[in-house]
Amino acid sequence: MAEGHANAAKKVESGRRTGRPTQLDANRKSETLIGVATDFFVEHGFSGATIEAIAQAANMGKQAVYTRFTDKESLFTAVIQRLKDKAVFLQLPSDDHDPIGDGLPRRIYAIFADAASPQATIVSKLAMREGHRFPDLVPLLVEGTRDRYSRPLSTYLDARKLAGEIRDVDTLEIAELALDLIFAEIGRSVYTDTPIADARIKSCSERIATIVLKGIAAP
Repeated sequence: MAEGHANAAKKVESGRRTGRPTQLDANRKSETLIGVATDFFVEHGFSGATIEAIAQAANMGKQAVYTRFTDKESLFTAVIQRLKDKAVFLQLPSDDHDPIGDGLPRRIYAIFADAASPQATIVSKLAMREGHRFPDLVPLLVEGTRDRYSRPLSTYLDARKLAGEIRDVDTLEIAELALDLIFAEIGRSVYTDTPIADARIKSCSERIATIVLKGIAAP
């Protein structure tokens, strides 16, 4: 991952006009620096990543990094803030007109695929590695799952309950149980540093939907 950002840094550097750097140049270098730093923190952890290595990969001098960030901790904080600003977890539509047998498996698959995306996996990896050191990481992960996954899924289940397709259950609790199953698989992937293939996402989504449906389907 770091190599791609390093190449981008070189392009920015080579394409710069001669003379005094513009604000746009400075912003681009800062963007590249944060991207490279993100890759290094994911791969090596906070302790294993060094300012020297990050600066070299970003095609910058170490002093140029310290001009932007006073220390490694402030750079890591900027990485977290950037992940927040990028809205890592995209809110999905409620999709509340589909019958439960069709809509639930498709929705679980959509959540699973989104949570297993490279950007979302970055948050999971950083939270697993550095959550004890940077407490803002865990709320970022929890907020993403609850606001963008649990509540839309609960809204969908509420609609199916009104349609008489499922029993009178606490839909938010059911949604969070389904997410627990999804993130158990994602956590295994993060721990072993093994991406989840789409075929695996599909098969796991079908099994999770089957388990949930058995517990909530109306008689």
